[in-house]
Amino acid sequence: MRLLGLLALLIACAAPALPQNTSAVFTSPDRPTALALIGDRYHSPAYIREGLYKPLMRENIPVTYLERHEALTAEALEGFDLLIFLKDGMIWPNGYGRGSQVLWMTSEQQQAIWDFVHQGGGFLALHNSHGIYPPNGLYYHLFGGDYGGHPPPAEFTVRVEDKDHPITSGVEDFLVYDEQHMSKYYLGRENLLLRNISKGNKSAAAGWWRRVGKGRFVYLAPGHTPEALGHPMMQRLIRNAMRWLLTGRD
Repeated sequence: MRLLGLLALLIACAAPALPQNTSAVFTSPDRPTALALIGDRYHSPAYIREGLYKPLMRENIPVTYLERHEALTAEALEGFDLLIFLKDGMIWPNGYGRGSQVLWMTSEQQQAIWDFVHQGGGFLALHNSHGIYPPNGLYYHLFGGDYGGHPPPAEFTVRVEDKDHPITSGVEDFLVYDEQHMSKYYLGRENLLLRNISKGNKSAAAGWWRRVGKGRFVYLAPGHTPEALGHPMMQRLIRNAMRWLLTGRD
């Protein structure tokens, strides 16, 4: 019996220690919640959900996904702390012929998003979420930037412009195969987080932050391909951005 006890002790000592969870996000049931509007003609909601799964899970943020743009209302936003977009502003009710697209976002929806952020919500906009929305509307006034088109997908560099911001903590410059969005950027240098740079030296702002009313806003450009959305540096950016949007709000 003594020999068996000694053997059990030796096995226990030899076994590797299990990793201990030390993150504060798993210590309380009082967690922020997210509403994500995803998917359009060019971007499948399936890969978007896959790309957002790990950052949301690791930050312990419960999320509700919407694919129907009509479901985004002021009432739908009530009770949520974080709004996530990866969706452009176009629908195609009459087929995909040239020029047949229609802008879906209504004035009421723009006002709902505007109010949500100004009243303290966080808004994480990804990839094409600045693409083809109602011109000169509240949505673009909130964004601080505008759609500038993009060349075909190719490999380019995403360079960290502000290494001291919490959103870029632990993030290094990285190569990615993606659409290089040539975003129009209207904020100051102090708000710029990332810049994309092609092999031909074409470049544009690729990520920024801003405070709006009592809330906060972040835009991150990569995300057209599963590889880009799932890139370790992009995953870290998404996690950092969500944390910044949800903590220390004004």
